[in-house]
Amino acid sequence: MDYNLLLEKLKNDNFPELKETDIELKPTKILGKTFMITLPFSKNIYYNYKIIKICNNKALNAVLLHELYHIIQFKRLNLLQKLIFLPRYHLNNKFRKQHEIEAHTEVVKRGFGEELIELNKFVKERYPDKLWEKKISNYYLTEKEIKQLMY
Repeated sequence: MDYNLLLEKLKNDNFPELKETDIELKPTKILGKTFMITLPFSKNIYYNYKIIKICNNKALNAVLLHELYHIIQFKRLNLLQKLIFLPRYHLNNKFRKQHEIEAHTEVVKRGFGEELIELNKFVKERYPDKLWEKKISNYYLTEKEIKQLMY
């Protein structure tokens, strides 16, 4: 599968505000269990090849849309905000949750609620139950919250 072609289609079909922005998917081996990341000073989306190749299409679409929205979030930041973003993201759980939930909410608002539910299931399967319940799930909308936003 050509992941960059899929990314370009999702971008062009769902994010008119990014049509003039060149975005590329790049593989990296340093993500561990993390699926994908987007950084404040880059318009690239970095992905874990081992995870992307076992991901189903619905979850893949959801994570790509989620990361595209992060690029929109980063475009709104000034230089100082970009500089302090990563320390703030990793040290302030409230900030991190707000950042992630905003992206998930936008994915649902753009018509991909079912895909986001599928992504949640895929991610949850990759973590021990205790870690998911205690930490990771805090950065995801629940299925109930997603369905409320859908209808």
